[in-house]
Amino acid sequence: MPSRLLKTVLSLACLTLVAVPLSAQKGKGGGGGSGGGGGSTGCAVVATPSLSTQTASPGLNVGVFGRIGNCAGGRKRYTITVSSMSSCAAETMISSSLITFNGGEYKLISIAYPIAPDTCAGPMTVTVSAYESGNMLASDSAVLMVQ
Repeated sequence: MPSRLLKTVLSLACLTLVAVPLSAQKGKGGGGGSGGGGGSTGCAVVATPSLSTQTASPGLNVGVFGRIGNCAGGRKRYTITVSSMSSCAAETMISSSLITFNGGEYKLISIAYPIAPDTCAGPMTVTVSAYESGNMLASDSAVLMVQ
């Protein structure tokens, strides 16, 4: 029975990920700009990242897998970052890349990183974010238990 519930929840999550970009595209028509310059603003979607394990010890490698999309109509360049925040508030920048997306395009990312030997035990939040011109457009996180 728990397996069936998990499959149902995962199915709903996947359906949500597919539906989000469509609803975002429908909302971009007509006027309603936010003032300022004449350039169009970006529209990014970041799916909840997956981790290669739910628990890990300091010194071990952890894989981070994510899906990022451009829900804007045109070509965009977004800075995609992966970072972590330990339970004792130590932030680590794991990765930062400038990636070009066509309109409506999605890309997968995968990164492996070692947990620092001096990392505090407890929950660590791993976050994937998309930025355009220094402005965060989208972000989502997963929790890793450090033992």
